[in-house]
Amino acid sequence: MDSDLRLVTSNSRGLLAFTLALVIAILLCMEFLDRPVAIFFAAHRHWRWLFRLCAAPSLLALPVAAVCLAAAVARRLLGRPGISRVWLATSLATLASTAAKDELKFLFGRPWPSTWLESHVYAFHPFTDSVSFGGFPSGHTAYISAPLCVCWALLPRYRWLWGGVIFLVMAGLVGADYHFVADVLAGLLVGITCAWGCLVLLPRDV
Repeated sequence: MDSDLRLVTSNSRGLLAFTLALVIAILLCMEFLDRPVAIFFAAHRHWRWLFRLCAAPSLLALPVAAVCLAAAVARRLLGRPGISRVWLATSLATLASTAAKDELKFLFGRPWPSTWLESHVYAFHPFTDSVSFGGFPSGHTAYISAPLCVCWALLPRYRWLWGGVIFLVMAGLVGADYHFVADVLAGLLVGITCAWGCLVLLPRDV
C-alpha cells in the first residue's frame, strides 16, 4: 500500500500531464462534441432508463462516506482503533469533491443540456444562482471518482472495477442527458484532484 501511495504522490509530472490532457479534452468537447451528443441522446429517450441505472452508483458515495466517518468518530470515542486508511481517505476525498463541485458550479454557471435544448443558451454564466446553470462540473462524477481514484491508488489489484464504475457513471450521466461530455470530464478532474490531495495530506500512520 505504501509503495502505491509513494507512486501517486511522487509522480507529479504524470499527474500534471494527465490533467493537461483532460483540460484539452474538455475544451475540445465544448467546441465540437457536447451539442451533437446532447442532440443524439435527446432523440433516443427510450434508452434513458438504462443510462439512469448506469449513473445510479454515484448516489452511494455520500451516504457511504457519512457512515464511514461516523464510524471512525465512534470508534475513537470508544477507545478503539480507527477505520482503515482506505475508508478514511475515500470518505474525505468524497466530501472534498462535493464541496469543490458546489463552488465550481457557481463559479462557471454552465447550462445543463436540457437548458440548451429548450432555450439554446450555451454560454457560461458565472456567479449565477439560477438552477438552469449548474452543469459544470458534474457533481455525480466528482464524488464517485474521488473515492474510487483513492482506491485506484491504494487497491491497484481492482483497478478494472474502479475504472469501470467511473466510466459507467459518466456514460450514464451523458446518455441520460443530465450532463454534457465536458461536464463529466471536468467532474473527473475534480475527483482526481481531491483524491490526490487527500493521499498527499493524510498521515500514513492513521
